Amino acid sequence: MKVIVCHLNPDFDALASLALARLVYPGAVCVAPGQGDEETRAFQHLYRDWLELTPPSDVDLGEVSELIVVDTSDPARIAPFDTLIGRVPITLYDHHPRGEPAIPAARGVHRQVGATATLLTLLLESRQHPIPPELASFALLGIHEDTGDFCYGLTSSADHRAASHLLASGASLGLVRDFSRDRSSDVQRGLLTELLRGAQEHTLAGHTLVVATLESEDYIGGLAPLAQQLLELHGSEAALVVARMDGKTLVVARARAQSFDVGRALAEHLGGGGHPGAAFAQSPLSAADTVRKLLAVLPDYAIPLQSARALMSTPLRTIRADTSLADAQATLLRYGHNGAPVVDDSGALVGVISRRDLDRALRHGLGHVPVASFMTRKVITATEQSSERDLERLVQTHNIGRIPIVRQGEHGDELVGIVTRSDLLATRHPPKKPRDLAERILGPLPAAAKDALELVRQRFDGRDGGALYLVGGSVRDALLGAGIYDIDLVVEGDSAERLGSVLQRDTGGSLSCHLDFGTCTLTLKNGLDLDLATAREEFYDHPGALPDVTPSTLSKDLARRDFTVNALALRLEPLPLTFVDPFDGLRDLERRQLRTLHPLSFVEDVTRVIRGARLAGRLGFTLHPDSEAQARAALTPDLLAKISHSRLRNELMLTLGEPRVAPALAVLGDCGALQTMFGAHADQDVLRALDAQRQRTRIPDESYLIALLLGVPDDAVEAQARAYGWPKRVVQERRAVRAMQQEGRLEPSTFNNLSDAGRAVVKALSPEFRVQGERLEHTPQRRTLRGQDLLDMGLIPGPDVGAVLRQVTEARAAGDVETYEEERDLAERLIRNLDNDLDNPDSDRPDDTPGETAHRHESAS
Repeated sequence: MKVIVCHLNPDFDALASLALARLVYPGAVCVAPGQGDEETRAFQHLYRDWLELTPPSDVDLGEVSELIVVDTSDPARIAPFDTLIGRVPITLYDHHPRGEPAIPAARGVHRQVGATATLLTLLLESRQHPIPPELASFALLGIHEDTGDFCYGLTSSADHRAASHLLASGASLGLVRDFSRDRSSDVQRGLLTELLRGAQEHTLAGHTLVVATLESEDYIGGLAPLAQQLLELHGSEAALVVARMDGKTLVVARARAQSFDVGRALAEHLGGGGHPGAAFAQSPLSAADTVRKLLAVLPDYAIPLQSARALMSTPLRTIRADTSLADAQATLLRYGHNGAPVVDDSGALVGVISRRDLDRALRHGLGHVPVASFMTRKVITATEQSSERDLERLVQTHNIGRIPIVRQGEHGDELVGIVTRSDLLATRHPPKKPRDLAERILGPLPAAAKDALELVRQRFDGRDGGALYLVGGSVRDALLGAGIYDIDLVVEGDSAERLGSVLQRDTGGSLSCHLDFGTCTLTLKNGLDLDLATAREEFYDHPGALPDVTPSTLSKDLARRDFTVNALALRLEPLPLTFVDPFDGLRDLERRQLRTLHPLSFVEDVTRVIRGARLAGRLGFTLHPDSEAQARAALTPDLLAKISHSRLRNELMLTLGEPRVAPALAVLGDCGALQTMFGAHADQDVLRALDAQRQRTRIPDESYLIALLLGVPDDAVEAQARAYGWPKRVVQERRAVRAMQQEGRLEPSTFNNLSDAGRAVVKALSPEFRVQGERLEHTPQRRTLRGQDLLDMGLIPGPDVGAVLRQVTEARAAGDVETYEEERDLAERLIRNLDNDLDNPDSDRPDDTPGETAHRHESAS
């Protein structure tokens, strides 16, 4: 059982991330420890069907096979599931800065953006996985809440891209507005008034901070929006609300960008959590002591402000007061300035002149007049120690475009530099560090995956000119924003077996090697798989044959792969990190298409057609037109005859296990592979309906197989089943489903006797069947006669048990019996008839062996 869990007392982003993660992991159980505040509880009621939350107490921890954690990396915030750490594989999706201790996840995405819902939205977008409008609205609300309507410090371009995708998916801004607006109760509005009345402003490290406290004997929810409103109404750069409620001291912090990292401050000093712009903690101290402690430590978490000395331009270009206006304008134009300080003969600052004033004067023919006649004599100045915030306030208050910076000298203020409006705006828009491809690949990795890669790099022996590469699907998925789930590595000039053995000694993991292929898999204790391979090339004796493998170089190793997007690599050793893309796979990745590396790829191994369709469906890609033509050309009887049915069957069953099957089978259908390989036709409406069910609950892979077999002619099903070894129950249920499909009527007794796989297909046939099927599944079923009942009545195990059950089932379907008691009476009569037949050897009976006849007769006598 897979479990998706978020942090204690979830907010909108955590809940939305749970729902989005269910699309990535269909059938997983969602758990939200704690209830959250009143607003989130109300929303949970509205979105109950999308969340389907399971109480933590209902989850048997011993049955959990994988833990998926969203919106936190703090193990203390997922109790009791923190006890699974080290026991099951953990996948993590989180946007918060990583603290200590941290959940040692090895899979997933850990990237500092505004919201975890952003990461999961972009992951689903990268796979072209549709997000239903209802869920898109939920996710958009989570992003709005956690980014402070895109104003908090961690907000990134990724959050805006995710929001755009959600709006395109049908998200409702009305829902976002209704649940993110101020819906405070009278009590909360009274508390806000109390907070504003008692708020005190402090200046710490050059930043303004407003602090407010309140006390209540009872717990009152909604502190977070109160803190945000306090910040906005007071106009400070940060706000602290410290509340003593129900015997506990709660702290909520909010901060504007480039002020304080309140998340780290509360985490390190109060054990809280959050991110730079928003955080929460529970303090063991009183409210007053908590305030004193935070005021003492917050300067250490302030974002340093730049001083005028760091911002000012120097040496300074000035204009003398007796310079003509025409000459002054020529000077400003020559140097591209919009204004300049004006000085007298001694160099003392006496005014400022702007190009706008000069232009106005020259239009009136006053070019010969000295600058002193038109300059502004009241000069607003600042010192070298003035902060960027001080300078901003001067610009805003006096509507000036430049501030001369002065220093106290022997003869008064000495002009040392100037800060312009453009200089101040530049501090609000620091240049972004370009993210190269290596950073895009490695940056979002969870900590445990990064640690594993670092260990591999340290243990790799590249002294003889060897190299270590991250390759294939690991690179592809990371560039798509889907994170890395297993690590694929290729070693050049070394052996995978040697490196795997060294790593196993260091980690204590489980190592398995395939020496004929030069590959090893090391499974670490945290569940992460390191797939190690010696760089190799392959040779095919004939189409359809398994390849002969020999050690080679990375370029040959990449050339043997199936598609260009799987032939990407990142060199880890020796440094520097180097991206390798010999077949232009990055361009195909951006175009979302699968292109084979060479025209004979499908001819060498026609099962690559199925693998390609599976990958295309998973990623939301299409086959390149040339590759689709190559696939059609490879689907010949001669080439297919060289592939065993078991290999085709295995590849198809792997495809039917995908989270979404319809896209992959659509690719197989478009290139003719479904018909040519399996004689089947895929009804995309049925497959999409099954996919929709799989997003909500567990749908057996056999459901898709039954759906495929519906597209096989009735007279060919048995032969195909024998050829591919399909289970008999699948063929039997296909027959029952097909009958209902042809009749256009759902037969309740037949439906109830189907397995979960068959029922899912029936419900996928039409909306009417889905409604009827769900009604039947939720209707308590009356007790019916079973084989054990017949054994309890004295019937010996054997063919007679099945014969009696069939006759009872037929009577039930015909309406001749309606209760369990009537079925039991009928069974007793049928058993008596069996005994009477034994007493009359000349009666017409099915042929029995002497032993069977004697056995029944002995029982009857």
